Amino acid sequence: MPGNCATHTRIFILIKIMIMKKLFTILFITLMFISCSSDDNDNLDTTPTPLEGKWILTNVFCFCSFGENPDFSGHKLTFEGNNLKVENTGEFDFLADAEGIFSLQGDLITFKNGIQYTYVLKTDVMAISFIDNPQIADDEILLTYKRG
Repeated sequence: MPGNCATHTRIFILIKIMIMKKLFTILFITLMFISCSSDDNDNLDTTPTPLEGKWILTNVFCFCSFGENPDFSGHKLTFEGNNLKVENTGEFDFLADAEGIFSLQGDLITFKNGIQYTYVLKTDVMAISFIDNPQIADDEILLTYKRG
């Protein structure tokens, strides 16, 4: 009978080792899924900015012509944290390649395409002005929005 007890002890230890290996594998796989799932939004910051919300374009000032009584209301910006959504459903397109992550530093907005604007915010009116390139004549543009 002493041989039986030793055999049972060995079997018990082997079963214990197999269970531990399975638990370790399950834990490892779970940790891999958890750590990989957060990689998608590493740059997304949901902290509200002063620009938070939806803005509707009301006027454009530039060295360009839009005809008489242009309707700019088809262009909308939505700021959510540090993410910008651009909607161009009307006749005119503005900031089409600026959608995505943006950054604010003082009164400077840098869009994901690297283009920079200064902004002025007064209650429900926002004006953004393109940072002029002195090498290009007449590239100035001022976009005025109302909170919508």
